[in-house]
Amino acid sequence: MILTVAILLAGAGTGYAQSQDANSRKMARKQMKAEQDARDRLAFEEARKAIEAKEFVLEADQVSFKSGSTAQVSSNTNFVAVQGDKAVVGYDKGRIELDGSLSAKWRPTERLGLSVVVREAMYGTSWSPVIPAFFADCLLSRRGNVVAKASVSRNYRFPTLNDLYFLPGGNPGLNSEKGVAYEAGLSFAVGKEGAYTLSGSASWYDQHIDDWILWLPTAKGFFSPVNIKKVHAYGVEIRADLAASLTRELKINLNGTFSWAPSINEGEPMSPADRSVGKQLPYEPEYSATATGRLSWRSWGLLYQFCYYSERYTMSSNDITLTGRLTPYLMSNLSLEKGLSLRWADLTLKGTVNNLFNEEYLSVLSRPMPRMNAEFFIGIKPKWGTKKR
Repeated sequence: MILTVAILLAGAGTGYAQSQDANSRKMARKQMKAEQDARDRLAFEEARKAIEAKEFVLEADQVSFKSGSTAQVSSNTNFVAVQGDKAVVGYDKGRIELDGSLSAKWRPTERLGLSVVVREAMYGTSWSPVIPAFFADCLLSRRGNVVAKASVSRNYRFPTLNDLYFLPGGNPGLNSEKGVAYEAGLSFAVGKEGAYTLSGSASWYDQHIDDWILWLPTAKGFFSPVNIKKVHAYGVEIRADLAASLTRELKINLNGTFSWAPSINEGEPMSPADRSVGKQLPYEPEYSATATGRLSWRSWGLLYQFCYYSERYTMSSNDITLTGRLTPYLMSNLSLEKGLSLRWADLTLKGTVNNLFNEEYLSVLSRPMPRMNAEFFIGIKPKWGTKKR
């Protein structure tokens, strides 16, 4: 009798737990639907205002002119902007870009190495200031090949053509980024010839950047770049690599990375209501990680890629609202490739399944990324100049 009661109680407990799980899932679905409805209402209101103001952007495959002629455009790279009674397709801008550098290396002792690199660039008619960088490395231990590294450099980056003229959203009034960067770290490498190699590194970096270029959403429904007066970007990066021969023809390669990368706005408020100072920059994940594994056998290769991105804020104030953050996500890709050697060329056939587990995720607010999808690649490397036998 006691055993029967115990079994009944256990069954009742299981049924209660299942009921609780079902209710939790139901509540989660309701919350997700409510958040999606709120995003849809916001997007509809922004679209309505843009149409009334006659300032909006369309993706187009074909443009028809009043004369009856048509022009084909690509919806991936060309957009049609409506500004009042005018429509503009793409942008027609170009510039000459030159970049030159001079380096010198000195090894005062067998364990210590020093180097300096001086670089200068010309974009269009503008020249960058002289951009120096200093590097040092020191062999701390031959056992394990432990090396300490450090560097200090000046940073200078011109806005790209897309930053300046992309349609929609380009900002011709952008300033160039400039600042100073420091980095220090340790690395090691061990192994056994013909069997395995293991290496790794850990580094710390600290950057102080003026006029950081950041693309932010606008009230018109598209992104536009702006200069953030002062940004402090710092963090830690860790990497590990392993290569091993399991058999004479079967090999495995593994590598992983982890990054902690705060990027903090340390400028001045742009208005009394601006609460972005001291906060993480929008759309910049604070944590990220990757892992890759490759199994090779003869001319076959199987590759698995995994990545993780922490939550990202969509607002400079870092407010947690229905549309104020993008949730963390995990991504997996799987590839299979085969190499072929012909008399006239080396061929590589590769098939990839992206988003292997059909993850729902966003890189930009209200723009869902593709679910599980597949790609196929053919690589051709001609054997120019080789003699036929």
